[in-house]
Amino acid sequence: MDESFSPTVFLYGMALILAVGKAFTLTIWRTLPKPRLGLRQEMLQAWKNRRLQKQAATNVVQPPRKEPTADDSSRSAEGAEAEPHATMPAPIDRRLISEPP
Repeated sequence: MDESFSPTVFLYGMALILAVGKAFTLTIWRTLPKPRLGLRQEMLQAWKNRRLQKQAATNVVQPPRKEPTADDSSRSAEGAEAEPHATMPAPIDRRLISEPP
């Protein structure tokens, strides 16, 4: 057998060639453009998105605002202690309201 031929070097060489070839193949496949949907599917998707945007624009409704009342439990003295940032309504002096001018 010829001493210049080494099976180990041959196997390592083939493994190196395969590894470099696979790396180049994966790099090329990664840079290729991705396939697009068909024109029909693309148009259907665009139409669906347009309809949803129009519906969202027409359905923008402000929720009714609840006006705070004096007998609201969160505005009472107990509620004000639990919420330090809550403001207390001014007390109503009944004598001023019931007296005729």
